[in-house]
Amino acid sequence: MASSRKSPRVTEVVAHLTGQFERALEAILARVVVSDSPLSIAVAYSGGLDSSVLLHLAAQYCQRRTLRLYAFHVHHGLSPFADDWLRHAEQQAAALGVPFDAARITVEDSAASIEHAARSARYAALGTLCRKHGAQLLLTAHHQDDQAETVLLQLFRGAGLRGLGSMVDLQRVSPLMGEGVMLGRPLLACPRKDLAAYAGQRQIAHVDDESNADTRYRRNAIRHQIMPQIERTYPGFSATVARSTQHWQSAQQLLDELAAIDLAAAASGSALNINQLSQLSDQRIDNLMRYWFLQQGASYAPSTAQLQQLRSQMLRARADVHPALALCGMQLERRAGLLVALPHTDAVPPTDPMAVRWRGEREIAVPQWRGSLLFSEAASGISPQQLQANALTLQPRSGGERLKPDPARPSRSLKNLFQEAVLPAQQRPWLPLAYLNGHLVFAAGLGMDTRFADAPGGVVLGWRGEAGQR
Repeated sequence: MASSRKSPRVTEVVAHLTGQFERALEAILARVVVSDSPLSIAVAYSGGLDSSVLLHLAAQYCQRRTLRLYAFHVHHGLSPFADDWLRHAEQQAAALGVPFDAARITVEDSAASIEHAARSARYAALGTLCRKHGAQLLLTAHHQDDQAETVLLQLFRGAGLRGLGSMVDLQRVSPLMGEGVMLGRPLLACPRKDLAAYAGQRQIAHVDDESNADTRYRRNAIRHQIMPQIERTYPGFSATVARSTQHWQSAQQLLDELAAIDLAAAASGSALNINQLSQLSDQRIDNLMRYWFLQQGASYAPSTAQLQQLRSQMLRARADVHPALALCGMQLERRAGLLVALPHTDAVPPTDPMAVRWRGEREIAVPQWRGSLLFSEAASGISPQQLQANALTLQPRSGGERLKPDPARPSRSLKNLFQEAVLPAQQRPWLPLAYLNGHLVFAAGLGMDTRFADAPGGVVLGWRGEAGQR
């Protein structure tokens, strides 16, 4: 009797969940613009309950609308059952008639946060699978309870509005997945108990990841220890948090619009004008910097402490100082009144000489030095015959070198010339010196030595680095 009384309620939940999913997905698709080819959708399919329900719902929807659907699985290798989960996922996708593919990744157990490392590696692998098969939209099974858990995690980390706004239904750009793949979450308004009811009513086979019960992981501790306590005191807590999340997202949208206005006023190409920034309040500077970092491709925004450091060290330093600061995977530098962001790397410039042979090219890439040698015709330069007969030698400064860039002035030390050119100290090691027959003929960032560029109709050397400097 108990089963018969429960059945109508379960059937109602299943119908409601199906309708919620389809309305949410249609709202997502209405904002997805794909011009090059027909839209292809993929589901991040672990084989667990949530993603299994998502795959069933998506398969039904896409079959009715003749949309291309894929199921992508990531094998982490962290569980002894990972091979079984892979086989299960492949079999279930085949039963639904959904094309399937999987990627194997390795996550180091010694990582500072194995949760973060596994998440980053998983999304990177999913992005690669999407590009491999031409899927422009990846759907994940994040639901209402996941949203509430994420808000609590962000609160405990002291996050700002962007963090508290948490997950959105459509993320057009995902730094973790890379270019060309959007992220959709059509189940965000659905509580997990409705997904469980759907799986039971439709008899959907799924796997259980034993690590989900391990409360050493922060999210699991919140899910199994903290959330039940809150729910007993505040029933419907997840739905209430979902409403608050929408308010936070709206507030963040307004802040982003303000940041876009400030960016338009302060932008100088891809850099920022420091004088323009100094006219803003600290709060608007911080808001703009968070927005700008994300626009520059950083995977996360700087913390409050980091922004304070940026303002004091980078924006308010003396004009004759050229500080550098590594933040959020980016290298910040001050150059001639501009704040420039470059990809951060631990690489060091070459220390050994290297030969470059010119065969008439206009440009020769020198990736070891993060740039390219440029060759152009001039009224007076190095003899082309001499350049073709002898290799140029690129090497770093050793100290004491002198250059004569102006024929009317004596030669000067490179140190003085670099200072006069306002070239930041951290940039100089990546500017090679070019020697021909043992003579210094060119210094990247400074120019030619006129004593060796006296042939009529000759060739003048130039340099283009990663940031476009010559």
